[in-house]
Amino acid sequence: MRAMRSAIGLVVGVGVVLGAFGAVPSAELVVHEWGTITTVHAADGTPRAGLNKIDESDVLPPFVHRYEPESTRFDPAKKLAKSPLVPGRPDVSMRLETPVIYFHPPAGFDLPIDVGVLFRGGVINEFYPAAEAGVYLDAARINDKQAAGAISREWTGETLNNFVLGSLKWQGVRLHAMVVAPLTNDPVWLAPREPQSASVYLPESGEGERYLFYRGVAALGALLQTRHSRGSVQLLSPQLPWLQADSLTLPNAWLVEVGADGAIAFREHGAIALRKSAPGKEVARLRRFGGDEFTADNLKPLRASLKTSLIRQGLFADEAEAMLNTWKHSYFEKPGLRVFYIVPRAWTDNFLPLTLSVPARINRVMVGRIDLLP
Repeated sequence: MRAMRSAIGLVVGVGVVLGAFGAVPSAELVVHEWGTITTVHAADGTPRAGLNKIDESDVLPPFVHRYEPESTRFDPAKKLAKSPLVPGRPDVSMRLETPVIYFHPPAGFDLPIDVGVLFRGGVINEFYPAAEAGVYLDAARINDKQAAGAISREWTGETLNNFVLGSLKWQGVRLHAMVVAPLTNDPVWLAPREPQSASVYLPESGEGERYLFYRGVAALGALLQTRHSRGSVQLLSPQLPWLQADSLTLPNAWLVEVGADGAIAFREHGAIALRKSAPGKEVARLRRFGGDEFTADNLKPLRASLKTSLIRQGLFADEAEAMLNTWKHSYFEKPGLRVFYIVPRAWTDNFLPLTLSVPARINRVMVGRIDLLP
């Protein structure tokens, strides 16, 4: 088990002092990341777009850095910003939401770290602390290599597709036991501070936090296709052209429905195997819930089931708890029918490759969320 010391939560001036952390019993740096990929499907399975148009309640605190490419900055219809004030781009079919990166250093660790994230098919447009963001065309993925050499890497902003490559880089991240982080009362921002980890500090900007944070938008699909009726929800294998192997396994999946009165019904399915050679094949059929299956008491076992799966995938218990607390409203309180699934590491490493300038043991755990429209 990790050695732990109590965190300090002292409010000062313009920020909060994040206090001491417990070192991991390891000779290497341990890095853990969690986040959510959100998609929305109609009853016939058609993915909905325009997902960068969000509710006012989902807007992040003003200290979070925003990035809008020059090519989309002055046209409201092209804007990638997550906002209630934009019309929503017709090619934004996925939201990458609240990935946070925690650092658990060994005793005596004192090296600066460069951290880079790429987003294939998307743009990273919100982050904290300050980082260098960009977007360009990934010409190396074009089949005609001669044509690829003649194509400009500048993205015009017209079409978000799998040739677009968003980038983000933090340079010279320092790990400290104590930093001054932004003062906020936003529960979505505060919940990820709960785990015992090192705090991060960027000397150039003077910004610090318990974690590195980023989120973005993409023209990507879920790892499950769906169709649903009054009686059942079908889960089908998607197209997997990016996959090098013949098959892929989702470690776990859940069907969850939250009623208008807050009562919850859920069903845990277990692992789901997807085959690259069988797109569109039904891989599971889940029965819809009857009225007697909805109860407020279901929240506790649902949280426990999700937490157990997150820990099995490699998160520490306090990190798994922080993730569930961060998503408390949209996972467990917002009325509606939704599917959750554990995203395989192969998807995360392909579409969100992460690099560090120092050796580290990295564990990345993402949850897929599909909101099913009536």
